[in-house]
Amino acid sequence: MKFADLLQFFAFGFASLFPMANPFSSIPMLLNLTERMTEAERAHQGLKAAVNATIIMLVTLLVGSLILQFFQISMEALQTAGGLIVAYLGFRMLFPPESGPKGFIATAGSPDFSLIPLAMPGMAGPGTMAVLMSFSVRLRELSDWSERLWGMFTMILVILVVGAFAALMLRASVKISRVLGQAGIDAMGRIMGLLLVCIGIQILSTGIQGFVDIAHQKQGTGIAEEATPGVNGI
Repeated sequence: MKFADLLQFFAFGFASLFPMANPFSSIPMLLNLTERMTEAERAHQGLKAAVNATIIMLVTLLVGSLILQFFQISMEALQTAGGLIVAYLGFRMLFPPESGPKGFIATAGSPDFSLIPLAMPGMAGPGTMAVLMSFSVRLRELSDWSERLWGMFTMILVILVVGAFAALMLRASVKISRVLGQAGIDAMGRIMGLLLVCIGIQILSTGIQGFVDIAHQKQGTGIAEEATPGVNGI
């Protein structure tokens, strides 16, 4: 792969993954769950949540295609389902329920929220996993092993960069909420939602086009078989 191709692939991967992980949407949840914690404890929870989400995303990227092969799920099915999920979550962010998201109730027996719900399903939810599985399958289908290797390295770098952004945002959640305010956080969430809708529609259209291409190939194969005379016709 050329450097320009890798840079373009990195930009597309980041534009697809960052709005889906959407650390901004996890800031109100973090503030709500850790309201009885000190600022240092809250920052530590944010850092752990970003690390946990990064690990989940890396595992999904590395073994996602193997999971699809085990369950015999095609790339077209994944793209179609993933596009629907991404677009749905984007619409939910564009038009959030009036009652707002329901928070998790903190209890004395579960003081650590860094894995559930902050990391999963907060940042590494079904939509994030669908996007990463789609990239995983696409990379494994490349015939050139060097392109596959560089592509996988680029996506790992994308995940690490997204995780680093998430760590910085969640550690500074109190300062960000003070600067942006609730209106600013809502506005950023809606912008991310619009991006997700566009990305979801793009992924959905790619999956549908894949099914159409397969149908055309099967139809062409059937016509060719009918046109070819059989043994009895010779």
